[in-house]
Parts: sequence; C-alpha cells; structure tokens
Amino acid sequence: MLAVLLILSMALAAGWAGVRLWLDARRHARALGETNAGLEARVAERTVALTQALVSAGEKTKALQQANDAKSDFLAGLSHELRTPLNAVLGFAELMRMNAEAEPLTRRQGQAVDQIHAAGRHLLTLVDEVLDLARIEAGRLSLSIERVDPQLVVRQVCDLVRPQAEAAGVTLSAPAPVAGLGVTADRTRLRQVLINLLTNAIKYNRSGGHVWVEMRQTPEGAAIVVRDTGIGLPAGRMAELFKPFSRLGREESGIEGTGVGLAVSRRLAEAMGGTIQAESVEGEGSTFTLHLPPAREPLAVVTASPLTDEALPEAVMLYVEDNPSNIALMRHVVAALGPIQLHVAETGHEGLALARDLRPDVIVLDINLPGLSGFELKARLDADPLTWGIPVLALSAGAMPADVRQGREAGFRDYLTKPLDIRAFAKALDRALSAPGDAERPRAA
Repeated sequence: MLAVLLILSMALAAGWAGVRLWLDARRHARALGETNAGLEARVAERTVALTQALVSAGEKTKALQQANDAKSDFLAGLSHELRTPLNAVLGFAELMRMNAEAEPLTRRQGQAVDQIHAAGRHLLTLVDEVLDLARIEAGRLSLSIERVDPQLVVRQVCDLVRPQAEAAGVTLSAPAPVAGLGVTADRTRLRQVLINLLTNAIKYNRSGGHVWVEMRQTPEGAAIVVRDTGIGLPAGRMAELFKPFSRLGREESGIEGTGVGLAVSRRLAEAMGGTIQAESVEGEGSTFTLHLPPAREPLAVVTASPLTDEALPEAVMLYVEDNPSNIALMRHVVAALGPIQLHVAETGHEGLALARDLRPDVIVLDINLPGLSGFELKARLDADPLTWGIPVLALSAGAMPADVRQGREAGFRDYLTKPLDIRAFAKALDRALSAPGDAERPRAA
C-alpha cells in the first residue's frame, strides 16, 4: 500500500511539474509573441518613417536640381543680356583706338577711350568668372584634356600680359626653356589660370617690382611657379585666399577685382588633375605654384602662328542681325578691315531671301533672330541649292559651352561670341573666304 502511495505521489509530482513547464512555456510564448508584435510594429513605423524620409530627400534633391537648373538658365540669360551691350561698348572703343591715325583723338579723348575699353574688359572678365564658378559648383564644367606644351602656353600668356606689367612699372621675367616638358591639361583653361595668376602678381605688386615665372620638371609632372615682390598677405588671412568673393581686406584699395579669379583657378587646376599652392609674406611678396600631371607620351614641337596683318580679299558679306548697335559696329568693322561689300538683313526670313538673291561670299548670323533663329536659318541655307555652299559664321551673345557645342554641331564655319574680338573675327573671315571648294558653289548672275 505504501509503495502504491509513493508511486502515486511521484506521478502527481511529475504531472504537476509538466503542468508548470507547460504553463511557463505558454507564458514565454505569449511574452515572445508580444515582443515580436512590438518589434514588427516598430519595424513598420521605422519603414514608414524611412520611406517618408527617402521621399522627402528625393523631393529635396529634385528641388535642388530644379534650383540649379533655374540658376544655370538665369546665368545663361544674364550672360547673353550683358554680352550684347558689351559688344557695342568694347567694339566701338577698339575701333576708335585702331582708327586713331585716320581720325586722331585728343589726349583726353584717348584716355577716355582707354578707360571705357578697360572697364568693358573688366566687366566681361567678371561675367566669365562668375559663370565659370557657377558651372563648377553645378558640376557642369566641360574640359578637353589633351597633351599640352606648357612652355608655349606660358610664353603666350607672358607676351599677353607684358604690356600690363610695363604700364604698372613691373618687370616680368619669362622662364628659361626646359627640355622635354609636357603635361595633360585643357589648353584654354590652363591659359585662363596662368593669366589670372600673372595679372594678380602684377596688380598687387609695387612700382619697380618684379614678377618671375619659372618652370621645372617634378616627379608628379610639371610645376609652373609665379613669384612676385608685391604687398603679400598676412598669415592670418591665407585661409581666405581661395574663397569666392573674398577680397582679403583690399576692397578699398582701388585695385580692380572681384575675389572670384583665384577660387576659379584652383578649381580649374583640380579639374585638370593638378593643384595650386600659395605662400605669402606680408610686405615681401607671394608665390603661387601650379602643379600639373605629366603627358603620357612626348609632345611634338609646336610653334605659335602670328596673327596675319594682310588685308582681306574683296568679298560680298551678308550680316543677319536685329540689334541696331551691333549693325552699326559691324559697318565700322568692315570699313576698317578692307574692301568688303556689306549687306544687312534684320530678320531670319529677310536674311534667307537676301542670301538667295546675293549669294554672298560669306554670311555672318546672329543666333537669336526674330521669326527664324540662326540655327533654323543655317539649316535652310544648307538645304537650298542656291546657298548650300556659302560659308556661314555665327556671331552670338550665347557664349555658354552648350551654345558653342550646338553651333559646331550645326555646321557653322566658326562660332564667335560677343563682345566681338575684331582680330579673331578678321581671322575667321580670312579662313572662310580662302577655304578650298568654295569656288564651285552657285554664284549670283
């Protein structure tokens, strides 16, 4: 009997233990289920929040892109609107200087024309620098990286700024030739960077001062050093040197400047795979060193071709332009260049009709014409058997890279931008008038 009771008590104990285990397991399962439900709820909340954040970020990115596009469109329009009046300001000032022998100016008039021309060039530089900075910040800067002989570019820039140095009483020393020196860079942008460094070295120098340009081979490529005896910078302001629109306390110095050039120059150097370093001692001068990557293969010997001073051949030219001041400027330019018969049309449709009647030797088109754009007019000229072979030059205030690229794709013989560079225009006319194959195109009876 005792054994039976013992077995029964053990069975009951085991059963109770099983019941407790089952109850504990059920309690744990319920707790785990509640925890999982809480986790799922939190994951769902986080997913909703993350989705909303991504949507918000996408909307902000889209808004920023739209703002950048709007800024680019505004700057492109601003560039066009500023270049159009600058075309007349700089063009007439340059013509008055070129024509001083035939129509002499008084000393005061000559000084006034020089001031007008200098102020116009300064405004044009400001427009270009602000546009470059905007394109860099928007990631839309286009570069043509190629093998470049830096010695040739440096010599050309030194020759360009030497008159400025002489006028300021500053001696400019060009570098000695260095054998086998070659880099990869965008030739136009390299020239822009060097012009900025040299003009700064001259502007912020002193009368009787000196600017040295040196070149040397380095393990990383080549270094171009611009060293001056100018006013220098205090150590505490060196950190501001490459910040846009910072004049470093020289706002009241009377020296022209915008504080944009060095910022653009550094970013252009970096975009070409190089760097710009600066050292300065207040009262003693500054040194800027431009480092550029090496060319991958030896550079061919390149020589600069001088600007020809020969007169243009007698020709018939059609100019399609709706701006009266630009038309007046072109009449003066053509009169100064040589025996050219100039005909003017003020709309695209009028230009097309006149081109068919005259069949001129060369046509110069503005792009933003009333009724028919310059691109549309160019396409119609190419499609017409009477005008298809006439060389066509574009002369436009649309100077953005996309405008120039579109002009080249449209087949213009040259794409020139306003303000008009008279010497560049004369060379473009000479190329158009002397191009082979033009003699076979239809001529007016």
